[in-house]
Amino acid sequence: MKGKAGYIIGAIIVFLVGILVGELAGGGLSKRGMTLKGGMTLEAKLAELDQKLGDLQAGAKGGGGQLQEGKEYKFDIEKSPVLGNPKAKVKLVVFSDLQCPFCEKTEAVLEELVRSNPDKYALYFKTKIIHEGAVLEHEAAYSAQAQGKFWELSDLFFSNRAEMIKISGEGEDPLKTKIYELAGQAGVNIDELKADLESHKYLPQIEAEDKEAKANSINSTPSVFINGYFYGYNPADIKAKAMELLEKPEAPKAEAKAEGLEAKFADIDKKLEDLKAAMAQRQKPQAPQGPEQGKLFSFDLSGAPVLGPKDAKVKLVVFSDFQCPYCERMAKFLEDLQKQNPGQVAIIYKNFVVHPTAGVEHQAAMAAASQGKFWQMHDLLFSNRDSLVQLGGQGPDKLKEKLMEFAKQIGLNASQFQKDLDNNAYDEVLKANMEEGRKAGITGTPSVFVNGYFYGYSPDALKTKVEEEIKK
Repeated sequence: MKGKAGYIIGAIIVFLVGILVGELAGGGLSKRGMTLKGGMTLEAKLAELDQKLGDLQAGAKGGGGQLQEGKEYKFDIEKSPVLGNPKAKVKLVVFSDLQCPFCEKTEAVLEELVRSNPDKYALYFKTKIIHEGAVLEHEAAYSAQAQGKFWELSDLFFSNRAEMIKISGEGEDPLKTKIYELAGQAGVNIDELKADLESHKYLPQIEAEDKEAKANSINSTPSVFINGYFYGYNPADIKAKAMELLEKPEAPKAEAKAEGLEAKFADIDKKLEDLKAAMAQRQKPQAPQGPEQGKLFSFDLSGAPVLGPKDAKVKLVVFSDFQCPYCERMAKFLEDLQKQNPGQVAIIYKNFVVHPTAGVEHQAAMAAASQGKFWQMHDLLFSNRDSLVQLGGQGPDKLKEKLMEFAKQIGLNASQFQKDLDNNAYDEVLKANMEEGRKAGITGTPSVFVNGYFYGYSPDALKTKVEEEIKK
């Protein structure tokens, strides 16, 4: 990956320099007005290249959205919980999900930053539901906000995140019991909280914020904005940028619109460096909490889709979600690993729905499996993940239309496929797989087991274990 990243960065630099040299050598620049052959000013051309580079940079950093660095975003934060000084020089807005493992890590970094200098920073919390079971927690957190206890309760939800995910799968009543327990620890008035949850007082606010997130192409959590600008998904980078802006009072908007060739070249140079770092970072997935390592797990694999021989020496059981960007990367890695060891390795797929709108995609995959075409559908779902996430936000009908196109593309019986989707034919299969995953301690995707053992989330660690198992 390092070599590939270097090649791409080098190509971009050659491209940029080539344009300028070509214009200069061809006499395309007017000494008086610095105008290119096509009539565009050099400044305008550099701004265009800067925007294209920003698009590429956003894509390389992943995360499943279409967020743009260098673009100003505006959000309604009037009702949002705030930590720090609302009049602070540096305002951070985080779209978050209280059951998201990456949100837990990022918000810990941001809260520590704000608490270290509460007069200079402000952190605003907004909801973006990824885990369907988290809705009640968000309602409770906003109820606690009305009592001045939002951050106390949200911190407790994050510190008990794995348990909250497990309990949310058991039903609303057990989840409420746990919420009331934690709310008591946070000093929340339980009677007021119960009344708010029973009436779903804050559900309209949650739905409005989720709609606002979709309108701004926010499809993953956490998504953090500093003074209205997006700087990627890496918590360390976000913290560093916030500290930088505190020392430099100029607003990001002024930076983005800075006049002069020197400023624009500096901006392009920074984007190139950020792009290089982002491409390297993509190979280092952040690891949420997960199943116990060193413990042998047993799963019901009857009916589960298998790629490779069923009696393979090494069986890889992967719990995955079709809208998860990390699952997309892991799927490619595992398939390459299986191809390298075709008679020795088998991949067994288990559904673990994390993104609420992905449920119909899992139904489609299992419907395809019933016709012997699971892996063909599997590959189409992942290769079109970004567009499917966006379609999911527009409603199930749009998503089903696209899935029907895929069904025809891979030669499925379209009428049977449509019938399976309309009847949610594989609901019980999905529920059983989810329950198995939760019992094993799975709180995030992808979670991969090598011959029944969990070795973490690193592809390199998985490859090493597979090689060791093959040699046994």
